[in-house]
Amino acid sequence: MKSKLKAKFLPPHYLQDNFLKLHHLKQGSKSIEEYARDSEQLLLKCDLKEDDSQTLIRYLSGLDEQIAHVVELHRCTSLDELSALAHKVEMQKKLKGKNPIPKPTPRPYGFRKPPHTP
Repeated sequence: MKSKLKAKFLPPHYLQDNFLKLHHLKQGSKSIEEYARDSEQLLLKCDLKEDDSQTLIRYLSGLDEQIAHVVELHRCTSLDELSALAHKVEMQKKLKGKNPIPKPTPRPYGFRKPPHTP
């Protein structure tokens, strides 16, 4: 019945368009939450049956490169775990950008400690 409803109400190119969107999905300027939501919606629309490792790699390949490099260092076994870790990395990245660690100011050349005066 499900397939008959899809055939009747969905255009013939619907599935192909969604597979194309899923294949080209990138995080870009989206937050991790938005990217994860878009990824999950497309997986559902495509009714894609793939094992967890394939889904993890697909998700990881669309992440922001800086976030993906950090997340790749950890072993994740589920999409929820990977998404949570990516969210933490994203938050750290944002915090680091807002409050950069101040660098010590170099002393001018030839600066000496003033002599001790009683």
